[in-house]
Amino acid sequence: MLDHQQGRSVPPLAGASGRRGSAAAVPEGAALGNNVKSVDHSDAHQRNLSRFASKWAAANLLKGQDDALSKRLSHCGYVARQFEVALERSGDTGRAGFDGLKTCASVWCCPCCSPRISARRKDELDRLLSGARAAGHAVLMLTLTARHDRSMRLGPFLDALKRAKQRLRQRREWRALPLVGSVTATEVTHGGNGWHPHFHEILLLDCSPSDALARVEGLRAAWLASLASVGLSGAKAAFQVQSAQAVGAYVAKFGGAEEVALHGQKRGRNGSRGPWQLLDDARDGDAPAAAAWIEYALAFRGRRQLVWSPGLKARFGVDDVPDDEAAGEVEPEPAPVERLRTWAGAGPRWKQARRRRVALVHAAEARQCLDAAEYGPTDALRWQLGGGDALLEPPD
Repeated sequence: MLDHQQGRSVPPLAGASGRRGSAAAVPEGAALGNNVKSVDHSDAHQRNLSRFASKWAAANLLKGQDDALSKRLSHCGYVARQFEVALERSGDTGRAGFDGLKTCASVWCCPCCSPRISARRKDELDRLLSGARAAGHAVLMLTLTARHDRSMRLGPFLDALKRAKQRLRQRREWRALPLVGSVTATEVTHGGNGWHPHFHEILLLDCSPSDALARVEGLRAAWLASLASVGLSGAKAAFQVQSAQAVGAYVAKFGGAEEVALHGQKRGRNGSRGPWQLLDDARDGDAPAAAAWIEYALAFRGRRQLVWSPGLKARFGVDDVPDDEAAGEVEPEPAPVERLRTWAGAGPRWKQARRRRVALVHAAEARQCLDAAEYGPTDALRWQLGGGDALLEPPD
């Protein structure tokens, strides 16, 4: 675990209550299941434990930096938002999750909410591409960025890049495009040359694919001029146009990058790291990664993951679903849902059970004994036994 105030690695210690790894009181007749030798070390189980460990690291890093977001992260997935908390399993997919809990819905900072939100956004993009193909529109992806170095702070850099994009759209070259609409995704990596923010713009044009490529490629000089107007610069790599095939590949992996990164495997070119890798490394005691991740979290505060041009969602029948709804653990109706177990949200039994919430979800999906999960080792102890060294405990 990382002490964000001192930027140093902290050994895994028990929480203030000294309860880490303790077994909950077991009702008469319940399966004990608290033999630590039986702890599940499967990939899915360890991945989910890693997500919650990283979420706690994120909450800890943001203390004193953004206390409101830190609190939202620490409450996310643990604190009840209604009287009853329920563990449910989808009859269609077999996926399990909790209903009745708070979610932070932070697509930038929460390794638990972000994959669910991104999965919903991927479905929306799939619907857009399907509709664009049916309507005969040309689809391209335009990537916009700028030259960067280690001296550039992320927040001001992002703001300047956004102003350059706005100025590009005000130019006559852009206004001359037969543009149906666009969707802009903002991404960032961090490496030896500092921050590398960039925009991926999915463009729909009312012309042939070859004409669309030629028209958009003709915007290169206008983009470089727009960069110069806000004090930035760029070379060939600052402007890239790709075909519909590249758009399809990008949408197909949208959100999947989080899945890979949250496994601790995702690294960019030349050793660059995305936000989730920075967070994982910060969790494991990397002080420079912690400082970089805090800068990232503050710079992306309040920004949208995807920006659709006005009227585009309605044109292709895409519902406008807010992040807090997309972040829900339980699949929305009309999927059949099996309710497996309930707790009073403010009761002592849930306060014990939530310390084993990853184990409960895993047991539900694997159709294992729920009593063994609820009254067995805590998630924190399971994480430690799997080789983790970050504190994983819900708030008292």
